[in-house]
Amino acid sequence: MVAKKCICEICVCGRHRCPHRPHVSFGGNDKPCMLTEYATTYHQHPIHPRQSCKPTMRAVDSDAPIEDKTTNRVDYVRHPVERPYHHAPDAYKKPAGEHDLMTSYTKDYPEKRVDPAKAIRHDGQRQVQSKFEGEPTYTSDYRNWDMGKPTRFGPQSAWEPPKDKFEGQSTFTRDYRRYNEPPRQPLRPHDGAVMSDTPFDGTTGYREEYIRHPLGARFVKERETYKPTGVPMDGLTTFTRDFRGQPGELTKSFKPNGQAAISDAPFEDGTTFKNDYRKWPAERPYHHMPDQYRKPEGDMDMNTTNRITYKQHPLQRHAAIKPSCGRVMDAGQFEGITNYTSDFKPWEINRVHPTMRPEYQPNDAPFQGISTQKAHFIQHPVNLTHSFKPANAAMASGPFDDGTMYRMEYVPKATEPCPAAVLETARSKFTYVEQDTRGHKLYKPVFTSVTHLNGQINRGVSPQQLPQLAVA
Repeated sequence: MVAKKCICEICVCGRHRCPHRPHVSFGGNDKPCMLTEYATTYHQHPIHPRQSCKPTMRAVDSDAPIEDKTTNRVDYVRHPVERPYHHAPDAYKKPAGEHDLMTSYTKDYPEKRVDPAKAIRHDGQRQVQSKFEGEPTYTSDYRNWDMGKPTRFGPQSAWEPPKDKFEGQSTFTRDYRRYNEPPRQPLRPHDGAVMSDTPFDGTTGYREEYIRHPLGARFVKERETYKPTGVPMDGLTTFTRDFRGQPGELTKSFKPNGQAAISDAPFEDGTTFKNDYRKWPAERPYHHMPDQYRKPEGDMDMNTTNRITYKQHPLQRHAAIKPSCGRVMDAGQFEGITNYTSDFKPWEINRVHPTMRPEYQPNDAPFQGISTQKAHFIQHPVNLTHSFKPANAAMASGPFDDGTMYRMEYVPKATEPCPAAVLETARSKFTYVEQDTRGHKLYKPVFTSVTHLNGQINRGVSPQQLPQLAVA
């Protein structure tokens, strides 16, 4: 039995499908069937506009009086508060009778009198009969001197000025006497400019020896005139001339229409939240006002344990124990004589003047006027550098050789059309059998010769299916 195939199974390119129920009979007339799964299952419902969930902008108020009852006021009743009990310890009472100081240690370990231990002296110890006269170096070099008892700083008595006359001379003042020396002159030279009565001589060797000669005309290089090319400009490129493009149609856009879906039915905004949860009237929460502060009656006792027990006593300032270090100087004349002033005296220094060169004597030889450059370097003709810039003429070439390896080695082969595209034609290899209830058109293959069977084997038919194909 040859297996039947529909158009969906015969197609190998994926572009052919079976028409599902293309026609249906209504009273003997074949009309296109408009029944679809979407049209029969999904019904159109009216669309109502959705209501706004935003609450109204008005204050929440209520006509009911404010009730100040709270859970705390109802459940918890105020009770009188008493001072907590404080246990006072009993006063100490000394027990009657005397305290027995006898302990078990005193009974078991009584005190015993023991003679002191005697020193053990060996008879075989070596003794020297003479007196030891050993004096170390430290004892002989460092003697113990009587320094006297150190005095301690105690409370000093009132200061008494000395009775002797104060000389007011120090070691420096007594040893170094001041001499009346005139102040030293500074060694720095005078900042003023050195002026001279001689008129300025502006003659130089350059002005006397070098004579100004007239300059020749400057060499000007002639520029080459521009010569335009006689060949016209060819703007055709190799790509434009060889590649003409492939003929074809423009790809059509599969973009859907951007028009919004519009319905005349009113929008229904009923939701589960709006149907189940309704708006209830709200009341303003109770705000408890605290009681106004009242000052207690009577005066406040500011006496504390610290003020009653500890009283303030006058403080005495501590006297300084350190010795006074004041030193009174006599308002005498200061002598600023030093060994530097007396030993080092300023010497007269003469300024060093620069040495002048001898007077210039011009050369007696006549001036030739030729420099080393003109005498040794000879001017040669300059050859212009050849330009390596390519010519502007178009490059002429022969006919374009478009022979490629692909065109020479790959031969075009005929492409067989899809079997589903040639159904019910002379080239078709299938014969129409019937149409099932779902709208699929069934076809069976047609075999003309054994050669065709060999072709089926080559296309994937197993040898076990050959007897079935031959019977069919």
